[in-house]
Amino acid sequence: MIIKAEKIKKSYQTEKEKNLIVDDFTYTFESGKIYLIKGLSGKGKTTLISLLSLLDNIDSGNIFYNDELVSQLNMEKKCEIRRSSIGIVFQDYGLISELNVLENVILVDVITKNLNEIEAIERSKKIMKMLQIFEKKDCYPNELSGGEQQRVGIARALLKNPDIFVLDEPTSSLDAENTNIIVSFIEQYCHKNNKLAIISTHLDSFDQIADDIINI
Repeated sequence: MIIKAEKIKKSYQTEKEKNLIVDDFTYTFESGKIYLIKGLSGKGKTTLISLLSLLDNIDSGNIFYNDELVSQLNMEKKCEIRRSSIGIVFQDYGLISELNVLENVILVDVITKNLNEIEAIERSKKIMKMLQIFEKKDCYPNELSGGEQQRVGIARALLKNPDIFVLDEPTSSLDAENTNIIVSFIEQYCHKNNKLAIISTHLDSFDQIADDIINI
């Protein structure tokens, strides 16, 4: 998968003024590589990855997935692409408190029929073992540490084997041990499986594994 952004812009209107958040961003992201989008809080990192992963609409410019112009598709088509090709890990984990770890990992892809339940369970076991959380499969989110919850979010995002892996500040509130587990996993998973990873961060945790660092 190749993502090509051409002169994309995004602004938000407040009561007093229009704030330009992303200004003429142009870049090409390639499969098998890990990209960091770095900058201080408020510089537009989350906005940019939301645009690249089709969660938000650009004001102008173009975004291509391979050779397909995806930025002009309707929301239904964009949702189809996200369901099939993009795994997203949000900063707040987004786990459902009433479900245990295994249920949190498989629920979305079973409901959307990306995977049948048997296939989802078998794949989730492999991913959770790689992330060192398999023994927590019957626990509930409130029984997990922040690092464990983040790893559950990563397992859920990777269950459908997406071409694009997007993470928003994945280690911003984690201790050194959990940070090292996640950094090591992402490096091995993406490079070994030829996956494209885009990570927003203001930290240096991923610098040593990044193929390129984009400062904004």
